Amino acid sequence: MTHRSQYLLRIAAVAAAYFAAARVGLLAAVAQSVVSSAWPPSGVALAALLLLGLRLWPGIALGAFLLNWTAGVSAAGAAGIATGNTLEAVAGAWLLGRMMDFRPSLERVRDVIALVVVGALASTTLSATLGVASLWASGAVAPDALRRLWFVWWSGDALGDVLVAPLLLTWVRAARATGRRLEAGGVLAALLLLTGLLLRHPLSYVYAVFPVVVWAALRFGSRGTATATAVVATLTIWYTLHGLGPFVASTPTENLALLQTFLGLTAVTGLVLAAVVTERGAAEGALGREVAFVELLQAVAVAANEAPTAEHALRTSIGAVCRVTGWPVGHVYLVSADEPEVLRPTTIWHDDRPWLREPFRRVTEVTTLRRGVGLPGRVLATKQPAWVLDVTRDANFPRAGAAAESGLRAGLAFPVPVGADVAAVLEFFSRDAVAPNAALLGVLTHIGTQLGRVIERERAAEALREREALLGAMFDQSAVGIAVADRSARFIRSNRAFQEMIGYDAAELRSMSYVDISYAEDLPQNRELMAELGRGARSSFTFEKRYCRKDGRMIWAHVTVSALPTTDGTPQLFVGMVEDVTERKTAEAELDRHRAQLRGLAARLEAAREAERARIAREIHDELGQALTALKIDLLWLKKRMPGSSPDLTRKLEDMTAIIDSTAQGIQRVAAELRPSVLDELGLRAAIEWEAREFATRTGIECRVELPKGQPALDASRATAVFRIFQEALTNVARHAAANHVIVRLGLTPNALELTVQDNGRGIREGALHDSRSLGLLGMRERAENFHGNVTVAGNPGAGTTLTLTMPRST
Repeated sequence: MTHRSQYLLRIAAVAAAYFAAARVGLLAAVAQSVVSSAWPPSGVALAALLLLGLRLWPGIALGAFLLNWTAGVSAAGAAGIATGNTLEAVAGAWLLGRMMDFRPSLERVRDVIALVVVGALASTTLSATLGVASLWASGAVAPDALRRLWFVWWSGDALGDVLVAPLLLTWVRAARATGRRLEAGGVLAALLLLTGLLLRHPLSYVYAVFPVVVWAALRFGSRGTATATAVVATLTIWYTLHGLGPFVASTPTENLALLQTFLGLTAVTGLVLAAVVTERGAAEGALGREVAFVELLQAVAVAANEAPTAEHALRTSIGAVCRVTGWPVGHVYLVSADEPEVLRPTTIWHDDRPWLREPFRRVTEVTTLRRGVGLPGRVLATKQPAWVLDVTRDANFPRAGAAAESGLRAGLAFPVPVGADVAAVLEFFSRDAVAPNAALLGVLTHIGTQLGRVIERERAAEALREREALLGAMFDQSAVGIAVADRSARFIRSNRAFQEMIGYDAAELRSMSYVDISYAEDLPQNRELMAELGRGARSSFTFEKRYCRKDGRMIWAHVTVSALPTTDGTPQLFVGMVEDVTERKTAEAELDRHRAQLRGLAARLEAAREAERARIAREIHDELGQALTALKIDLLWLKKRMPGSSPDLTRKLEDMTAIIDSTAQGIQRVAAELRPSVLDELGLRAAIEWEAREFATRTGIECRVELPKGQPALDASRATAVFRIFQEALTNVARHAAANHVIVRLGLTPNALELTVQDNGRGIREGALHDSRSLGLLGMRERAENFHGNVTVAGNPGAGTTLTLTMPRST
């Protein structure tokens, strides 16, 4: 069937219902054959549009037109009346549905008041006005009867809205009856009996039927009240039409007013009372749920604080949730630690009847779920609670068959977050299909948060235990000695390495402090450092000291002591890391002794080398110089005696004299390089000036010398070392610097000498400073170290190089 066909069928059904209700209402017509004291179609129309939608208004218009036209009203008049009836229903339904937040269940007082005021009193004025106007226009009613006819029309429609609309609204979408059928039969029997008895006598007090209506309101709510009121109205109208009861004793107008007042009061009073009772019950139920939720949160909080393990807290919590909600089954899925996308089942269950749900338990405990799969998988994917009305019909529930076999329907699950991740998902199942409860989901979210803190706390405790075990193992098995001391510096804990190092066991060390095992010579520095540590002036210190072992032997130790502060920043404990460096110290002492020997040998070798150079220079100068001088004198003697007729011989003698002069100069230069005589004869100051001039002459590099006044007071060996270092520095400038300017400065202090050679060349590379192949630098440093001096070289690429020699003036 197409959508349009269904729509037309619904319109026809509404028209038929309206027409049938109208035919019944005409049985109580009091004017013009179409005006009734109680008009059921108005209630049918209002209920139909409220329940089925405003788009079915053509059904009302059609039913109203057919009724009036078949009742003898002209077509124009029937159309006008139908228009009024339709506008009445449409206006009432629109105002109630769109403006009043109306609920058809009539379980709130505001809904009952809205139905009475908007539906019964306000919207019916449209129908009464247009209907009476249509009858007058068609000539079916005299002008003097319009007022009375309008009132009867209006009150009849209003009474139909009050009597019929609640009956339809509360029954059409009502849930299945929850028992108490015997009591309902008793209420019906009481109504029939009491109404029948009261309406048989013209002077009876018909309001005595109110207690039964109140009974129906208190016990059966709005639906019971609407039903009871409809029964009372039907019987009352039937008896009145047959001339019985108290509503036939006066004039027709008074009888109609009394009848409508009685029926209206009965209906409105019962509906209001039923709504009040329902609202109170709902409030009490909500309060009860709140109390239960609070108790549930308290139970979970206690479990979270007192449970020895997270598993115990989870088991206690799912039991508490099942007890409060009445859901029989609860289970826990855990997120795999190594696979965060996977949920693995556990054996943590709550099941009030496990033997009945064995199929579901068996399937669940072998079902691993991935993110997004199944109810727990959806929770893992969204990190939000999820509720399924019926898991047996859910396409994304792999255990649907087992759930159906075990009699489970509704399912809900919520996450247990730990930080930004989900650590577990708790799922619960009910025997019935249960609609989602936002309040319950909110409570369960809080429970999940609490349980997340339990899991996080357990993980933190486990991590702490692992760290403590690891630290304990590291402490005990460390090859480095470790000792912990209190504020008084007394040892409270020590590891095996420290005990073996000192020779005392743990018990003996607990009665001692560092003072008891330290050498007296090291104690002042140790005490000062510990005092600074205790004041907070420093957080740690490192130094090397000597310990006295239990057997009396001395050991050297490299000690690092750190403070462990309290919350106020003052140290509470001191931790010492102690490394036995006795072998290193012994090796260092031996190495220092060998170095001293090597320096002594190097100094003696250098002295011998300088002495040998001086001897060779003297021999070259004295012996070769004298021989060359004698040879030159002989050549001059021959030249004087050479005859003038031998110019070739004369020229040869001159050439030989020039060679002798050149050789003599070379000998002088070699002798100067071996040992400048200026250094021995005029001292270091003059030697530096002479070497600078020679350097400038040889290389063309400008060399400026800045020297102090007076001669530096140095022994010959130191002066020689300084001069040789200066020579090597200038040689390096010439070879590597690519400079055009050099500044030489000699500075003197009472105890030391400082020589600086600065060029403006390309600058030395960082790697070249430590290059073991740089023999020039190594030689300069060795010469300086022989006299307890040092040579430093600094420079930047493109900014030149500066060499600085610092040497004590005496040792």
